[in-house]
Amino acid sequence: MSAPVIPGFAFVEHLGSGGFADVFLYEQQWPRQRVAVKVVRPDVPLTDREKYLFTAEANSMARLADHPYIVSVITAGVTAEGGRPFLVMRYCPPPDLGVRVRSNPMAPVDAVSTGIKLASAIETAHRSGILHRDIKPSNVLVTSYHEPALTDFGIAGHMSEVEGDHDVRISYPWSPPELLDGRSNGSVASDVYSLGATIWHLLVGRSPFSIPSGDNSTRALSARILHAAPPATQRPDVPPALDRLLQQCLAKRPEHRPASALELARALQRIESAAGWARTAVAVEGDRPDSSVSAPEVAEAPEDATAMKPVTVISASGPRRIAAQDPTPASGSDEEDTGGVSGLVWAGVGAVVVALLVGFLVLRGDGRGEDPGVVVPTESQTPSDVVPDVLTEAPTLTGRRTARGVLFEWNAPVRVEPGDSFSYHRDDTDSYGTTTARQLLVRTDEAVCLDVRMTRGADNSPSVSECVS
Repeated sequence: MSAPVIPGFAFVEHLGSGGFADVFLYEQQWPRQRVAVKVVRPDVPLTDREKYLFTAEANSMARLADHPYIVSVITAGVTAEGGRPFLVMRYCPPPDLGVRVRSNPMAPVDAVSTGIKLASAIETAHRSGILHRDIKPSNVLVTSYHEPALTDFGIAGHMSEVEGDHDVRISYPWSPPELLDGRSNGSVASDVYSLGATIWHLLVGRSPFSIPSGDNSTRALSARILHAAPPATQRPDVPPALDRLLQQCLAKRPEHRPASALELARALQRIESAAGWARTAVAVEGDRPDSSVSAPEVAEAPEDATAMKPVTVISASGPRRIAAQDPTPASGSDEEDTGGVSGLVWAGVGAVVVALLVGFLVLRGDGRGEDPGVVVPTESQTPSDVVPDVLTEAPTLTGRRTARGVLFEWNAPVRVEPGDSFSYHRDDTDSYGTTTARQLLVRTDEAVCLDVRMTRGADNSPSVSECVS
């Protein structure tokens, strides 16, 4: 495959192709470094829409370039031959994260840490008014330091403009129901859904609604995403709280998901704390200067300013004392000899004092007391929020046909407390609801299935299903 000639960059190899662009590895001549260059393919018509998408991607990535978990953009331009737009980015060695976990899924501790880092990147994008709209494992690269880096903002949109889009490109396995059926062109909730599906993939090696050796066509996937209950990972080493959180991210209704990427990151941190894992920091860009530090007044000559100083070369093997310039004429030879002798005397006295001080410190040994100005903590200062892990079992659910319809009844897996509720989903009408009652009458003569789960605050139990013909 031929690569475009870009002044200042030497072609190395072809890395891959996407929906409308090729990605090449180039060697930047100055400063010398390897970079990934994304170039619009020659067979893609450069319509105004394509040009707009490419420009928007460059601008979005540039605004977020300094985030540690977003692939940074270096520069952009148009090739001299063919006028094909290109984007120069930091090079992350292949393969992407999706390929890496396909045959070797992540340990839960690593998947949670990666999820927090990606949530940090997405929250930062949202705070800048940018929706990604294509979060998926193949759009997460891995840096040379084994850190995740979100890329491909090609179909990103600004929050104030997305509803006016006439067409939206989507990746079906990772897209929420509201994008599939056209109710939305993208939102914070849709990005949260796609991030939850991505974390699920890191744990299992496939998308949540795909079936091994089954029908995973676009039509079949769409039907399951729209109608099937969010699945659990079925991994025994995954904490139940993590399974419930991911099922919450995959909720059919946007309002049932975590309200933001930051809320999802905090929930993942609480899972880390409950499991005793190392804490992963949330990296979200601040929008204000640190109020605890006041800006100093600018002096005419700051004491830490860098200044040029003439270098004086002294041709001698040992150090010499350099005296300040003195306009007074030099004294006679007798005075010079006296100064030299006194200098030696004082040097000897200084050596004796230092030796006595060192001896005192050595003899003092470990008996010295602590510096009264130093406070030594006696226990960890790390916050230790714990995820409520009460709703670990699903409710018990029964259903029977009566003269008035199908009556479903259920019992809570734990003692009901004020504020508890039950969420349900009917498969015949694809409708959702929430109730504090423990029964539901479905007036229908047709077969119907009901899914029920218990909710307590941000905690959800596993769901249970019952069908009545």
